[in-house]
Amino acid sequence: MDKNELKQFSVALRLVESKDLGAALDIILPYVESHPYVPYSEDVKDIKENFRLMLHYMELGVEDDMRESMYNDMLDKLKGGIRNLRSDYRRRNVDFYKDAYSRASVKTNSFSEKAIRMQMEDFISDLAMLQLESAEKRDKMADELYLSHYSFMQALFCHIVVSELWTEEQASAIGDIILSPTVDSGDAQVVVSAMMLSVMNNFDINKFRVLVRIYSEAKDEALKQKALIAWTLSVTDGVDSALQLQIMSPLLSRDDVVRDLLDLQKQMVFCMNAENDNDIIQRDIMPTLVKNSNLTSYRLGIEDNDQELRDILDPEADDRSMEEVENKFQKMIEMQKSGADIYFGGFSQMKRFSFFYSLPNWFFPFSLNHPELHRVKDSLKRNRFLTNLMATGPFCDSDKYSFALAVVSVIDKIPSDMIEMMNHGEMPKQQFISDEEMATPAYLRRRALQDLYRFYRLYRWHNQIYNPFDTDNVLFMACSLFDNTAVSEKRVELGNFLLSRREAILLSKLMPKLQFDGSVAGYLVKGGYYLEMSRDFVEAKECFLKAAYFSGDDIRALRGMAKAAFHSNDLKMAENAYRKLYTLEPDNKSYALHYAIVCSKMGDFEQAAKILYELDYKYPESANVKRVLAWTLMGENKLEQAAKIYAKLLDSDTVGDMDLLNAGYCKWFMKDISGATTLFAEYCENLLKSRKDSSAPDYLSISNILDEDFINDGAMLNCFGITAVEMILIKRITYKLTRDK
Repeated sequence: MDKNELKQFSVALRLVESKDLGAALDIILPYVESHPYVPYSEDVKDIKENFRLMLHYMELGVEDDMRESMYNDMLDKLKGGIRNLRSDYRRRNVDFYKDAYSRASVKTNSFSEKAIRMQMEDFISDLAMLQLESAEKRDKMADELYLSHYSFMQALFCHIVVSELWTEEQASAIGDIILSPTVDSGDAQVVVSAMMLSVMNNFDINKFRVLVRIYSEAKDEALKQKALIAWTLSVTDGVDSALQLQIMSPLLSRDDVVRDLLDLQKQMVFCMNAENDNDIIQRDIMPTLVKNSNLTSYRLGIEDNDQELRDILDPEADDRSMEEVENKFQKMIEMQKSGADIYFGGFSQMKRFSFFYSLPNWFFPFSLNHPELHRVKDSLKRNRFLTNLMATGPFCDSDKYSFALAVVSVIDKIPSDMIEMMNHGEMPKQQFISDEEMATPAYLRRRALQDLYRFYRLYRWHNQIYNPFDTDNVLFMACSLFDNTAVSEKRVELGNFLLSRREAILLSKLMPKLQFDGSVAGYLVKGGYYLEMSRDFVEAKECFLKAAYFSGDDIRALRGMAKAAFHSNDLKMAENAYRKLYTLEPDNKSYALHYAIVCSKMGDFEQAAKILYELDYKYPESANVKRVLAWTLMGENKLEQAAKIYAKLLDSDTVGDMDLLNAGYCKWFMKDISGATTLFAEYCENLLKSRKDSSAPDYLSISNILDEDFINDGAMLNCFGITAVEMILIKRITYKLTRDK
């Protein structure tokens, strides 16, 4: 595969979109002339000749009322020609397309619209006719029928994926077939998936049009949701933009469609986090399940030999373990309900079966009648546990195939008594999601997206095609085609979602598309991004100021403004914001504590102490309240009281490095230099260890650490008249203590 040649097609298409016919011809003609026998090369040469004649007559000063329309016709023809040339190039040079093309060529069937309709409708009628056959003949004939039909559908899928541009008539005819009640929903979904892959990688306005039509008119919900995913992920900036918008406009004016698009966008973000979710499961959940895997299960006849001893030593151990296991399972279920793809990690290891080397198999709805499950189909159907798992388990189709294929590989090795228990339904039944929820559009859409995500992560040639889950592609709602539509009005809500999930990269890509003028929600999202992700506290402060102005001091705006002002050291603004928050919600511990901190930093120790005494009464075990109270008492020159609090903090399990520093200050102010420098030395050593600095502390490292703190805490040091010389001497004594250890 020559990437430079592939790039030529893209460059030429961009020039066509910018209506520069001559420049596009300059790019594509060298390829055509060096490949004179490829399809469509003569079409491009004809356009070149017609363009030459147009230029010639223009030079002669000939007036032509049809010149502009002829020029646009040539642009359209060249655009189609380049796309078809690119398809031909890929079929011959790119592994993904070469494989699909070879699979499409295996069948001798015609793929005309008439032949496709006949094959699909005959399949349904032939299945119905099997009921008239004897039981002995029926199973064999059904197997042959499914084998033939799946073979056709695989070839049809690949044919569509590598197909050239469709005419409007072709697309309309395919749409009629897919929407026909005499066609199986599973077959219709396969065709929609094939069109999606085709359009995403070689945009075809007529395929796009029929996908939108299928979504609009489909009665089957699973088909409808796959069509939604297909046309949404096919939307492309700068390619037939006016036509795309014209086709989508009736849908984008509907609230339900816009809501579905927002939900789809969120679900795609959840899919992208599948690996992270798997890490959480492996780190926080699986250790508990593995640790308690030896729990007795008398129902299955499995006993732990140590059970009797455990009952004597700790009779409540099993109850605690079972409760712990149930809590972890519940956490996993809650992760799934929130949108997490909790099964990706496990099933991603089960995509190495030869089944998944075939491109179409990634897109077939799960069915036990798939020919590659033929060997164990009867066993699976007789097994009540597995049948229930396949029917009600919250797995995408790809994972169901993985599970079934895994069973195929081990079913002969499963003990007969275990098979018997499974056949009679004696294995535990766990239905994570109700039948009603599994039939909802949101669930069907999520399951289809999970299938798609697995394909783009695990198929052997996934990196040779456009990936809608790439960071640069995943935010379809940021597409310019959605500007000035109802979709753009949902971008702020999307931004809030990304902010809540700390998706910094994605939110940064959405930021230029957010509307802010007078939008409180927009300023809150922008402020949140600057505050929590880019850490630009000045910009964050400005955004929250505007949000507070437009909202009349919305509590979220005040909260953001207070935090941003505090971090940017704008203590006056922070004090004003936290005072308002404290006034609005005096029982909010966080607001009260932060208000006290700001008051203390501003030197208003009396107000800070008033708040802190009340907090200490309400929360006597709060170490943070005691820390701020001790600091405030120092500011009030109540050093004995502060020293008592610091002594308790240093003796507690929650002692932190800053406690050592602040307790050292307290001793310093009390003229206990030995006690102060001992604490400073321990503080510096801890910081150096946390930085993984294994070398012996030198004076420069000790001095740098304490200099930074002395500057930050300069106001408090000034209160006690600490001079620059005293600071230098304290640093030297501290260094001596660390050196002499």
